[in-house]
Amino acid sequence: MKNPFETKTKRFIAIFLASGVFFAVNISGIMAEQTTDELRAAKTATEKKLEAINRQIKSYQQQIATTQAKSNTLKNEVYIYDKQIASTELQIQAKETQIEDANLQIAQLTLLIEQKNKEIEDNKKVLSQLIVELNQYDDQYALKTGIGSSKLSDFLDNIQFTQNLQDKIYQLVQRIKELKAKLETQQKELEAQVKQLEELKHQLELTESSLSAMRGQKQQLLNQTRGLEKNYQKLLAASKEDESNLLKEVQDLDAKIRAKLGQKSIPASKGVLAWPMDGILTQGYGKTGFTALGYNFHNGIDIAAPAAQPIYAAADGEVIYTDSSDASYGNWVAIKHNISTKSGSSQVITLYAHFRSFKVVPGQKVKQGDLLGYEGNTGNTTKKLYGPERGYHIHFGVYDAEGFGVAPGAYQKIYGAYRVPYGYTYNPKDFLGSN
Repeated sequence: MKNPFETKTKRFIAIFLASGVFFAVNISGIMAEQTTDELRAAKTATEKKLEAINRQIKSYQQQIATTQAKSNTLKNEVYIYDKQIASTELQIQAKETQIEDANLQIAQLTLLIEQKNKEIEDNKKVLSQLIVELNQYDDQYALKTGIGSSKLSDFLDNIQFTQNLQDKIYQLVQRIKELKAKLETQQKELEAQVKQLEELKHQLELTESSLSAMRGQKQQLLNQTRGLEKNYQKLLAASKEDESNLLKEVQDLDAKIRAKLGQKSIPASKGVLAWPMDGILTQGYGKTGFTALGYNFHNGIDIAAPAAQPIYAAADGEVIYTDSSDASYGNWVAIKHNISTKSGSSQVITLYAHFRSFKVVPGQKVKQGDLLGYEGNTGNTTKKLYGPERGYHIHFGVYDAEGFGVAPGAYQKIYGAYRVPYGYTYNPKDFLGSN
């Protein structure tokens, strides 16, 4: 006749194994799964909406770039303002959609964390019951062995039964460890999503502020010109003269370093630097044809996007200079990097100019993709009048670390204190991957 205690324990194990997994599946679990599916579907729809908005934004930015390359007329100027405003309005929609997406992601992760916590607690309860059963069984088996009532077959069955029970306990402990590891990962993801949500809200505030400023600038232009082309051309002439002096200052400083260092090159691979901002390329490097602007060599590239777009570090490095002014590069940041090349490694400086505002300080270490600040139109781009090099964008330059320096600005009586970065420049596109 079988021992009642053994029968009870075997029944418990049979029920435990019949579940197929080491936690119970119940109605609340099914409902949670349905909720997760609904959240996933909503997230997919939100992402598709965001893709459509971003396509329209890039279309507007391309139209702006095309018009900037045409002759400067009041009609074109107003058209550019209108497209900038429309693009920024869409950017606000994009930020709102990203916030919605982040909230869905947070909700999804919160639900998964709740599920994992419940699974862990359910497994712990089963584990606790198994341990009690094993201890009680071991005690009874020792008593039976002590009084010499066990047969050899019973003895072997008992050993096998105990081993099986211990194996299931071990598997259950491993399952709990696995659940805890997943839980920790999801909690970290949740923290990152919450941080991203706060950053998106901040970006939305900056974009809304920029939209208001653009509307005011457009109205100011209309008031100053009174809708007359001749008045616009007078403003344009004054603007070009001021800008020409600042651009020549930069070009002359770069030219002195080039003459001193001679011909240099870095055998870098494409992709060693990441694009600092999502946008469209509006002006390339070198002789870009904008000689009428007062210079014949563009020492970086210009990337345009709606106002307050986030700007990121192109590679790991250290911030070595920052400056804020109304002249030249406006608000700018310079970062020093050690990059891998085909012949070893080299040191370069990346320059990011025309920030609305930046979040880094000299001496700060950054990783590739770290947020540096937000796109603006400070410095040369802070004009009432647009041109191919003006408006909301960033100027991105790559310099050789040798010979890189910063000089005090020559027009401080006009613009106040400002500094001008200079050095031996390279074409940034030789270092950047596909955008």
